[in-house]
Amino acid sequence: MALFGSDIEKKVKAAAADGEPQWDGAGLKPGLQIWRIEQFKVKQWAKSKYGQFHKGDSYIILNTYVKDPAVNPDKLAWDIHFWIGAESTQDEYGTAAYKTVELDDKLGGEPVQHREVQEAESALFLGYFKSGLTYLSGGVESGFRHVEADEREVRLLQVKGRAGNILLTEVTLSRSYMNSGDVFILDSEAAIVQWNGNSANAHEKTHAASFCQSMKTERGGKPKLITLNEGVDDEDKPGEPAKEFLWKHLPGERKFLGIKYADITIKTAERGGDDDNVAAFVPTLYLLKPSGGLKRVWRQKSKPPPISKLQGGGIYLLDTGFEIDLWIGKKASTSLKASAFPFAQQYLKRYRRPPILPVHRYNEGHEPSEFKKHFGPAEEPGCCGCFG
Repeated sequence: MALFGSDIEKKVKAAAADGEPQWDGAGLKPGLQIWRIEQFKVKQWAKSKYGQFHKGDSYIILNTYVKDPAVNPDKLAWDIHFWIGAESTQDEYGTAAYKTVELDDKLGGEPVQHREVQEAESALFLGYFKSGLTYLSGGVESGFRHVEADEREVRLLQVKGRAGNILLTEVTLSRSYMNSGDVFILDSEAAIVQWNGNSANAHEKTHAASFCQSMKTERGGKPKLITLNEGVDDEDKPGEPAKEFLWKHLPGERKFLGIKYADITIKTAERGGDDDNVAAFVPTLYLLKPSGGLKRVWRQKSKPPPISKLQGGGIYLLDTGFEIDLWIGKKASTSLKASAFPFAQQYLKRYRRPPILPVHRYNEGHEPSEFKKHFGPAEEPGCCGCFG
């Protein structure tokens, strides 16, 4: 979805015809700065409200810091975060994406950019707010009539497979989607519950435990971690809050007007499928076309994409299975640069990828090591590559 020439771009330019005054003084000294998108304009967010975000809005957050104070105390570095509320409109996050490119250009193209989604923020982002985040109802259109904090949506995740092909999938919040052969994670505001089926293998349990711990860390250590085992911690043993908490969200009966009409049971391990048949996610590299479409340029199980696949005139999206990385070529057009984040947003929907996947954006020449590790050496001259 290219923004160049779009209604969003025209409205953004009209709202700041003489340039963006909000970028004056941005990133000149260490510290945090936050702006909210209001009617296609960038407005400074009050420092007293840092850590409070309305779910109907989009925000731009700039963190300025000294990367290596011992070696070069005067050299500044930046992280730009583009935060999307759960009820933010396309106009709002499209404007935020467009203005983020402006801010990036203002700082010489050196910042690393990150997309942050409500309830799935990165550890880096959460670390800015020592008292945690508060989600507020409404947004700029609502005039802030509602200010109650919203609870995190409860989700059920399935961990299935063996070493080398572990797959994490969000499933419907129902006992009928569980089986005794896998591990399931109930993710909620108050607690993260790991439920181990009685036939779940060690790889599933270990991977799930690591993922649960990472979620706890990303949310500032707030939620409790609870581990329950089928056959030991079943709901027929009342009086223990941890067990009752899990089964409260996964009831064993279907009711209508308070009358039970069916049982909801956990499937057997056999009905859950063979772990050896789980297909691991294959990292895939795409090129963003000017039309807004995708061109797949690499997908091969045996080796990562060669770094030479990244060409300076393009915008690339790498889906690793657990995160989305955007790479911005130096010669890419302004329209493509502004479209990168909205494009990633559409990609997640179009390909039915988990909407909570983190999205990071890196400019050519400023890629960190964690991005480069996903690529292999450059191709030999004459190599045709692999187009899946």
